[in-house]
Amino acid sequence: MLPKNSSNHFLKSLGIKPVGSSKASSLNENELREQLAAEARAAVQTKLQELKQKSVEAEKKLAMQEEKMEEMKKMSEITNKALEENNVLIKRLLSLKNAPST
Repeated sequence: MLPKNSSNHFLKSLGIKPVGSSKASSLNENELREQLAAEARAAVQTKLQELKQKSVEAEKKLAMQEEKMEEMKKMSEITNKALEENNVLIKRLLSLKNAPST
């Protein structure tokens, strides 16, 4: 049976990095952690951008709805004023019709 180091020397001589060394393993693990962290940050950033865009769109819709509500309120006030004027005219006409003729 060959010692463990001899297989590492053999692999190195072939230009292959030996697997299982704790230093290489920890480096790969750190690289993977960094890569995963970067991917997680990118995913969070993407989601944040999507949420910001949705928020902007929602604010625009809200502003448009508020503007429409103000227009409807003004139209309602105009309509109510016209109804009041019509009621006054109808009352005058009715009072003239019911007035005793001389």
